[in-house]
Amino acid sequence: MNIYTYQNCYALLEEVRTELNEYNEKLCQGTEFGVFDNSDIVRKINVSQKYIFNILFNRLPDLFLTSTGVTGTAGVYTIPSNVYRLNYIANSNGDRINPISVKVKHLTDASGSDYLYYRSGNTIVRDGGGSDTITFHYYKIAKDLTQGQSKGGGATSITLDSNAKGIADYYNNVIIENISDNWVDTITDYTSARVATIATRSSAGKFYGTVSELPEAFHSLVSKKAVILLKDSVVSPQRADVTEISNFREDLVETLRAFTGTGDINLSELFYEFRPMV
Repeated sequence: MNIYTYQNCYALLEEVRTELNEYNEKLCQGTEFGVFDNSDIVRKINVSQKYIFNILFNRLPDLFLTSTGVTGTAGVYTIPSNVYRLNYIANSNGDRINPISVKVKHLTDASGSDYLYYRSGNTIVRDGGGSDTITFHYYKIAKDLTQGQSKGGGATSITLDSNAKGIADYYNNVIIENISDNWVDTITDYTSARVATIATRSSAGKFYGTVSELPEAFHSLVSKKAVILLKDSVVSPQRADVTEISNFREDLVETLRAFTGTGDINLSELFYEFRPMV
């Protein structure tokens, strides 16, 4: 196995295959096929990341609090693609814009208020119109991880594999690690054609992996949970045993205790109670 700066998605794939006793470089690079396809493993890696994200968000939501400015057209503003839960929206002066039901919106922009908005699909609409920049304050989702072999590149770009999301801006601000050329960079812009803007030169045929936006202390737990999920698959020749599941749960609890600096987290509270921990 390779040594990486971060536990990127390619590295997590290697870890999972190793734990499933199905590791070699050709399997990880997708030129040879085993019981599990790489796409199957990456899906479970992302399910595992969501599982850990939900636990962290319920306890430490401010880890994921962020903001970004958005410019509108005729009062319509596109909600950032990584919004998990909206906190509040402010105008250019820092004043809050308050939500209303679409049922009480005004008939014309002229009779509405710039301090009110309603939601319409993946946009918000200001009741009084407007096109100035407003700021979304929100809790961001941990974006799905991806890995593969680049389809192109340039002086400041890399074109991701077809298994990456084809959604503009999806991987903005995500760390990417190039396994083939041994560099780490941050994606500053991303197009629906899967072209990522970076600061480093790249080209086609390079293996890469994106890095989880979870705190690094929890990265190793993503692969452990993914292994358990894959062993529960109908095609798996082995099943996760009680000890393996118990060890994962204890590792998760101990990591949470260390990360939060509290010792009052226990297994029954974490896995069997469903009250919000915010």
